[in-house]
Amino acid sequence: MNFLRNFHYIVSDQEQSFDEKIESLLKFGLEVFDLDIAIISEIINNQYIVRYVITPDNSLAVGTIFEVAGTYCTHTLAASKALAFHQASTSHIAHHPCYVNFQLESYIGAPIKIGEVVFGTVNFSSPNPSTPFTQQAHDYVELFSQWLGSEFARIKANEQLLKNNNTLVKLESIANIGSWEVDLLTEKVTWSDQTRRIYQVDDSFVPDLSSAISFFKEGESRERITQAVESGMQTGEKWHLDLELVTALNQTIWVSAFGEAEFVDGSCVRLFGTLQDVTESVVLREQLKNKKAQAERMLEDRSMLLAKISHELRTPLNGITGMLTTLLDEQRAEKRVEKLTVALRSADILLNIINEVLDFSKINHGELKLEPNHFLLKTIFVDLASLYIPLFKDKNIDFNTQITIADDCWAHCDNTRLSQIVSNLLSNALKFTDAGQVNFQANVAQLNNQLALQLVVSDTGTGMTKPFLDSLFSPFTQEIDAKGSKGGTGLGLAIVKELIDYMGGTIKVDSIFQQGTTFILDIPLAIGTVQVETNQRARVAVDGSHLSVLVVDDNQINRFVLDASLEKLHIKADFAVDGEDAILKCKQSKYDLIFMDCVMPQLDGLEATKILRTENICSHDDTLIVALTANTSATDKLACKQAGMDMFISKPFKLHLIEEAVGIVVTKLCKRNN
Repeated sequence: MNFLRNFHYIVSDQEQSFDEKIESLLKFGLEVFDLDIAIISEIINNQYIVRYVITPDNSLAVGTIFEVAGTYCTHTLAASKALAFHQASTSHIAHHPCYVNFQLESYIGAPIKIGEVVFGTVNFSSPNPSTPFTQQAHDYVELFSQWLGSEFARIKANEQLLKNNNTLVKLESIANIGSWEVDLLTEKVTWSDQTRRIYQVDDSFVPDLSSAISFFKEGESRERITQAVESGMQTGEKWHLDLELVTALNQTIWVSAFGEAEFVDGSCVRLFGTLQDVTESVVLREQLKNKKAQAERMLEDRSMLLAKISHELRTPLNGITGMLTTLLDEQRAEKRVEKLTVALRSADILLNIINEVLDFSKINHGELKLEPNHFLLKTIFVDLASLYIPLFKDKNIDFNTQITIADDCWAHCDNTRLSQIVSNLLSNALKFTDAGQVNFQANVAQLNNQLALQLVVSDTGTGMTKPFLDSLFSPFTQEIDAKGSKGGTGLGLAIVKELIDYMGGTIKVDSIFQQGTTFILDIPLAIGTVQVETNQRARVAVDGSHLSVLVVDDNQINRFVLDASLEKLHIKADFAVDGEDAILKCKQSKYDLIFMDCVMPQLDGLEATKILRTENICSHDDTLIVALTANTSATDKLACKQAGMDMFISKPFKLHLIEEAVGIVVTKLCKRNN
C-alpha cells in the first residue's frame, strides 16, 4: 500500500534530520487526509503549545499557546486514542470554542505518548467539511503518533544524556542506553551497569573485546560488528548499526550499536560508544512491514476479486439484457416464454454471484455470523434432493440419495448455511460430471449430548489433479468442467470451507483425475427443541382489490417492479418517494398494507416506521408494515423489528412473498368482518 510505503520511506530516510522528517510527515498527512492544517503540539499544565505547524498562509507560528480546553485536542486527550470529526457544525461539538473561534469543520488527531505520559497531540484539520474518516484513517494517525512518541522519547533521552553526564547511570536505565569502553593499551573493557543489564550478565562477569563481540548473533550481525570494529581501528570510521544480540540468558534482542575510535600519534588507543536496546522499535518496524505486506496482499485480493466479478457479471447481464431487448419485437407467445425463462435464470445466476461476493466480503472482514434456529434436520436434505433430481435427470446422470435421518430429529443450527453448503457441493457435482452418477448420503448419530452429522457427496466426473486439490479451498480457484471450460467466481468452495469451520466441522476431499471426486463432511450440531409447526398457507389466488396499499421507495424502477407484481393481485397501490412523503400520505389516508424500503434520503424507512407507530398514525392492528430492502443481515432484520415493522422481505423479492404479505392482510380483514 502506498501509504505504508511512503511512511516507511520518510521515517527511515537517514539523510533527513528529525525536523525534516516531521515536516515531510505533516505534509504527507495533509495529502492523505486531504486537509489544510497540520500541528504537533506539546501539552504543559493544560496549555497547548504549537511545536510544529503547517498552514496554507503561515498564519500560525511555532510557540503559539492556547488553553487545551479551547482546542479539539481536549476530546482526543480525554478519549486517549485517535478521534475525528468530519463536519463539526452538525455534531455535538458545534458550540465548542475551537469551532466558534476558528470555524474548523473537520479534524483528526491522536495523542502522542512517551511511555505512559502524554507529550501532546498530532492533528490535522480544515475549515471545510470532509468525507467521514474511515477506520483506516484512524489507524494512520495512530501510526503517526506512535512513531512521534518513540522519537520524542529517544531525543529526550539523548538530550538529557548530553546535558548532564552526572546523571548518566540514571539516564541509561531510563533510555535503555549503556556505555562501553575498550582501552587497547591495557586491553581492559569497561561496561556501564546498563550495558551489563542489556547483555544480561552478572556483576562477576569480566568482558573482553572478543567475548563482547561473541554475544552478537552468529551470521550477519556478528560479521557486521566485527568489520565495523576493524575498520574503526584502522581508519577511524565511526559506526552506528542495528544488530541482533543473544544475551547471556539466551534471549535474542535488537540493539543499536554506536562506536568510534580514539587515536594518539596515529595509533588507535581506545574504542568507546553506546549500546541501546531497540527491540521494541525494531518489532514495531517489522510489524509495519508485515502490515504493509498484508495490506498489499489484501489489495491484490481485492483487485483480483473486482476483476473476476466484473468478468463474471457480464454473462448473466448479457442474458438478461439480450433476452429483454429481443422481447420488445417478439410476437410469438412460446418464444416470449422461452426468452423470459432465460432472462429469469440469468437473474438467478446474477443474484448467486452477488451473494457469494457478499459472503466472501463478510468472511474477509470477520463479520459473518451464523443464525441458528430449530428445525427438522431431514427436511433440509429431502428438499435439496427433490430440487436436484430433475437437474441431474436433464443431464442423464444417475442421482442416488441415501438419507438415514429420523423424521423426528430436531437440530439447532443455521439451516440456511447448512443448505448452502450442500447445495454448493451438489451444484459442483452436477457441473463437473458429464456421465455416470452422483451419490449423496446424509446420516446422523447422537454423541455426548449433540448430533454428529456426516454428509458425503461423490461423483464420477472430471476429478482433480494433486496440485489443484492442494489449493481447492483458496479463493478464486476454479475447476475445469467436463467440457474444458471454467466458470463461476471461484469463491464457492472457499466459502463452504469457512462455513464448515464456523460450525466447528471438517471437510475432506478425495479425488482422482478423470475418475471422480468425493467430499466427506463431519459437522457437530446441537440437539434442537421440538417446535409447534403451523400449517403453511395454501397457495390460492389472492385478491387484494379491496385493499389500500402504499409502496414507499425512492427508486423509480423498484416502484415500477412492485407495482407490476401488485397488479397481479388486483391491487392499485399509492406511492411515496421517501419517509416524509409516506408519513404525509398516511396522515391523509388509511392504509391496510405498507411496503417500506429501509434506505432512503431525507427520512429512511426505519425512522418513518417509528414515527408511524409511536404517533399512532398506523397502529399494528390497522396496518401491516413490510420491510422491503436489500440489507439482509440479522442486524438489519432486528432493526426493522425494533422499528415496528411486521415482516421482512429481501430484494430482489419473489412474488410468493408479496402474495404472503397480502394474504395476511386479507385474512385479518376477513376475520375482523366476520
